[in-house]
Amino acid sequence: LPGRVGNFCHPQAQCIRSKDNYTCSCGMGYQGDGLQCSDIDECLSGLHRCHRNARCNNTLGSYSCICRDGYVGDGTNCQDIDECQKENGGCHVSAVCTNTEGGRICKCRNGFRGNGYNCTDIDECASQLVCHWNATCTNNPGSYVCTCNPGYKGNGNYLCLDIDECSETPRVCSSALGYKGCKNLPGTYHCTCSNGFESNGQSCVDINECETNTCSLPCDPNASCINRLGSYECVCNSGFLEEGLTCTDINECEEENPCPSFTTCVNNAGSYKCDCGVGYEFNISECSDLDECSEGFCSPYANCRNTPGSFSCQCAEGFSGDGLSCVDVDECSLVLQCHSNALCFNFPGSYNCTCQVGYAGDGKTICSDVNECQEDNGGCRNGATCVNNQGSFLCLCPDGFILTNKTICEDINECEVLENPCSVNEQCKNIDGSYECLCQEGYYRPTNTMDCCKIHQFQSLFSCFHTIPCLVIIWI
Repeated sequence: LPGRVGNFCHPQAQCIRSKDNYTCSCGMGYQGDGLQCSDIDECLSGLHRCHRNARCNNTLGSYSCICRDGYVGDGTNCQDIDECQKENGGCHVSAVCTNTEGGRICKCRNGFRGNGYNCTDIDECASQLVCHWNATCTNNPGSYVCTCNPGYKGNGNYLCLDIDECSETPRVCSSALGYKGCKNLPGTYHCTCSNGFESNGQSCVDINECETNTCSLPCDPNASCINRLGSYECVCNSGFLEEGLTCTDINECEEENPCPSFTTCVNNAGSYKCDCGVGYEFNISECSDLDECSEGFCSPYANCRNTPGSFSCQCAEGFSGDGLSCVDVDECSLVLQCHSNALCFNFPGSYNCTCQVGYAGDGKTICSDVNECQEDNGGCRNGATCVNNQGSFLCLCPDGFILTNKTICEDINECEVLENPCSVNEQCKNIDGSYECLCQEGYYRPTNTMDCCKIHQFQSLFSCFHTIPCLVIIWI
């Protein structure tokens, strides 16, 4: 019966009635007898209609087609995608993108190196042979340029010829600027000047041989050098006679003796003088006394006395010597210059006596002790007593105090310094200059001469003595 036959067919099968019979037939995409149906893998069996550049994915009872990477379409029809048309296909900006079936190829341009996705410039100038030896290499992104150096011409790569500026630019060294000629040099040129001239880069200027000391024949030591345009001249100084290239001294005393009869003519190099003798000097026509004192013949620490034809020097007080040379006398090295309680300080030509600290006076005859205690107690503080000494003083503290900074008395805490200053059952209390022992809590001192006794729980009155036991009176 139809209902019962349908129950026997596979879920993926259809029940078909044929006359008086019923059969089970597997649905599309399945295979079997209808009672058992299994999926047909169209991708493996080749029953699909996917494009050759698509991927076939089997599903239950069917399949799907998806274009592979680098292609676009519905799976049954797939066309290549040109990746290079968008953002250079992901290649580097210095790379060339080439489209291929389902992909692309990135290749760095000439002058760059890398994998196409990352390209770096090649520095061709790093190679010394890339340009001519008289050219300069300039690296550019992906390329380079060879430029001939100044003074050369050519393509820079394999040819750089020297430029002959002298022939190609006839007036480069113009005679109007004082130049004599032009000399070509590799890559440059040089304008030559006449003898006695030199180039300053713009024209020829005269060489001052006298200042630069570049004379071809140096002048005599007794001659003066005079610069001339393009040359120089040596002229003998006054008192000298020119004999060729040398200058000879003229002995004025032998020729005509220009000095008066009461003087002696003395020849000097290039001159002469009329000598009046020691202590005198010649002044135009007469001899006058020479003031040696104004000439500074004596020591700066001496007194000079001028006399006709002579002078005398005497060292000033505090100095010793012959007057021409004076040295300081160290008075402090002499005996009894200052008081015994003074210090001696030597100075050029003098000395000074100063009383020592703690003394007062002129330093030489008197240095009396200063009583520091008379003024402000000598600086002693906090109960300190000032005691004067010869040249000094000291501060003394009373018992129970200690001196600090030599002037201040500070209380001694006997409770901390002394070892067990109080008896048993007593507590130490520090006070200025001393200390006292108080009974501990729970103890009582009946009199000042007694020890501390413990207060009994039921005790109302008690007495403790050193010689008799403590009596306890209990009230009933």
